Amino acid sequence: MQKNKEFFFFYLSSEGRDLAESIKAFLGDGELVEFKKLKKEELAFYWRKEGCLIFIMALGIVARILSPLIRKKGEDPGVIVIDERGSNVIAYLGGHYAETNRLSIEIATFLKAHPVITTASDSKGLPALDLWIRDMRFFLENKEKLHEVMSKYNKNGKLKIFLEKPLTLPLLNGLEEVESINEADIIITYKNIEKLDKLILVPRCLWAGIGFHDGLSEEDFEALFRRSFENMGLEFKALKGIATLEKKVDYLSLKNFALKHNLSLLGFEIEKLSEVKTFAFSEYVFERFGIKSVSEASALLAGKGLLLFPKRVYQDFTIAISLEPYQKKGRLYVVGVGPGAQEYLTLQALRVLTKVSAVVGYKTYIKQIASLIKGKEIYEFFMTQEIDRVKKAIEIACQGKDTAIVSGGDPGIYGMSGLVLEILYKNKITLEVEIVPGVSALNVGNALIGAPLENDFAVISLSDRLTPWEVIEGRFKKLLESEIPLVIYNPSSQERKAKFQRVLEILKEKRPFHTPIAIINSATRNGEEIILSNLGEVSEKKVGMNSLVIIGSSSIEKLGRYLISQRGYKRKYEKHFKVSSTCL
Repeated sequence: MQKNKEFFFFYLSSEGRDLAESIKAFLGDGELVEFKKLKKEELAFYWRKEGCLIFIMALGIVARILSPLIRKKGEDPGVIVIDERGSNVIAYLGGHYAETNRLSIEIATFLKAHPVITTASDSKGLPALDLWIRDMRFFLENKEKLHEVMSKYNKNGKLKIFLEKPLTLPLLNGLEEVESINEADIIITYKNIEKLDKLILVPRCLWAGIGFHDGLSEEDFEALFRRSFENMGLEFKALKGIATLEKKVDYLSLKNFALKHNLSLLGFEIEKLSEVKTFAFSEYVFERFGIKSVSEASALLAGKGLLLFPKRVYQDFTIAISLEPYQKKGRLYVVGVGPGAQEYLTLQALRVLTKVSAVVGYKTYIKQIASLIKGKEIYEFFMTQEIDRVKKAIEIACQGKDTAIVSGGDPGIYGMSGLVLEILYKNKITLEVEIVPGVSALNVGNALIGAPLENDFAVISLSDRLTPWEVIEGRFKKLLESEIPLVIYNPSSQERKAKFQRVLEILKEKRPFHTPIAIINSATRNGEEIILSNLGEVSEKKVGMNSLVIIGSSSIEKLGRYLISQRGYKRKYEKHFKVSSTCL
């Protein structure tokens, strides 16, 4: 479900209502409104910024009725239009700021419809510059330049950007860093520079450590901060917060000044400040508190970075400025993309893939979801490069971008989840991680041939790339003693044909030749093939890298074209199995 969104569905016919009900169930919430009974003036009630209006009718009707209400980008609600057959999902209004582009793609995938995205960047497969600016929380010095710069980006697919040293920030694809302000289309700076014919973005990255005497008013703080920032050539809008002695943070005029400018306000105990190495030395502070400097130590503790300007002294007031390193870390998603066909992708996986900035994965899995990740940063890897994939995904997430590392089937079944968590732990890296489960090959294989895994079963992989063959063979022999069905992943490859042959030899020693065996090749993908055989007749020639093998047991029964595992229903309740004669 989309958080913090109110969904309103407007429909004309019973078919439209049915479609609205279906989408409402997918989104998890919403209000249905019969359009014929809606008066024009009542529509204004639904026209609010936090809402998303979904019209199931002709686009022309929507265009005519909404034209008097549309006012300003960023303030109007999102609007989506869907035809009554559910064939096309049009992001009509608020593609970026209201995220209707992303929502339209989600709904279209759910309906197996065609998403219609007309915003320039998306239609050209480019990331959205305005969303990046918003997500990075930059202040725009000259908003009037944004449209011009975005148009250039959409036309050329690239822009030149000047990044004030020593800032380090994650940049969008197509943003080329340059050394000269004059070359740049965009300037990102914390300095107070002359107003050039460029798009100027100001990050909130500066911390002011201060010391002061009692008696300063809110107006005094305003004047002192403005004066000191002007003297240092800094942009006041770049100020993120103020730090000082713990006992000073409750000083009312300072609190009001911080509140007025939406600044963080931190206080540190003397013991903590005494641990910080500073350049300045104040005899007054040392005699009174036993530390060298309040302002420099506070600035360094709060900013956790570089001291840009050592202590400066004004009447009743000292100030030092530190630059906070860019710390916004992205969320890392480990996403199971299922066995192949997109209809087996879970709704949560779909939502994650449509909202992340970057996707990392094995090239075959990337190809599976290519239509869902256009315009995102995509990093493809070959087989056996799992560690490289994980390291790349972590690196991107640490740069502040929400990132998905995709894994075939379910990421926790011979997938990437464990490796991601292990590498994060070994490197003492703190990231917010979400593991998104997927439909595994065993789920699909089981469904394609009936229900042979309905009762207890065991799973084993024959790949000896990470696990020694002696260990695998020993486990396999132990599992055969359990008399339950077995699922074999990675049964064979060009280099490992002998391994599956050895498994068949062991099986023939332990189980009867009539034991059912199913081979499922390329499940849900092109070339899908299902082979039902038995231990006496099965051929390893049809088994390869894309195969899943299910080995039956004495509990497996063949019913027509299906294999099922007996759970005990027949033994206990067979007399209740008879169905009404009307079905016969």
